[in-house]
Amino acid sequence: MAKFGFSGMGKVGLGTALGLALGAAGGAGAVSLTRPAVELAPTVATPVARLAAGDGVVTVKGRVAEVYGDRFVLQDASGRTMVDAGRDAVPTKGATLAVQGRFDDGQLRASYLIDPAGKVTPVGRGPRHDKRGPGGPGREGPDGPRGPRAGAPCAPAPVPGAAPAPAAVPAAAPAR
Repeated sequence: MAKFGFSGMGKVGLGTALGLALGAAGGAGAVSLTRPAVELAPTVATPVARLAAGDGVVTVKGRVAEVYGDRFVLQDASGRTMVDAGRDAVPTKGATLAVQGRFDDGQLRASYLIDPAGKVTPVGRGPRHDKRGPGGPGREGPDGPRGPRAGAPCAPAPVPGAAPAPAAVPAAAPAR
């Protein structure tokens, strides 16, 4: 029976190969965890009038009634809704589209636009975070109705280490 052994260089090579394999497996696992979840939208269109009644992913079909920068109004026989499609999508007024996305805060946040020929265009702003943001006072910002400076006049903050502002100088008395 033959006895196999590794020389010093063989052990180093085996350790390197094992380390690379573990690193590749760990990297692949990390990438799969950071990818967005696949959203499957229903193939049956939801009427605009019923969007507020549900939640989750929806499909809405209609005609582009108005365009406002990166948002547009989609109209079907039951009503109209604002669609937030992100900067990459600017449909033309009058175009017929199917929009797949989530209805949230009174507007449809699009993930996909589908034209009448069936071409699917991924759009949107990516994953949404908490509406308050990372520790922020709210959507309205610091000067909004729920912000820390609500109702306060907007004045620049003092610069640390700067000299204080000069006091008002009284007017000189007129000479007689």
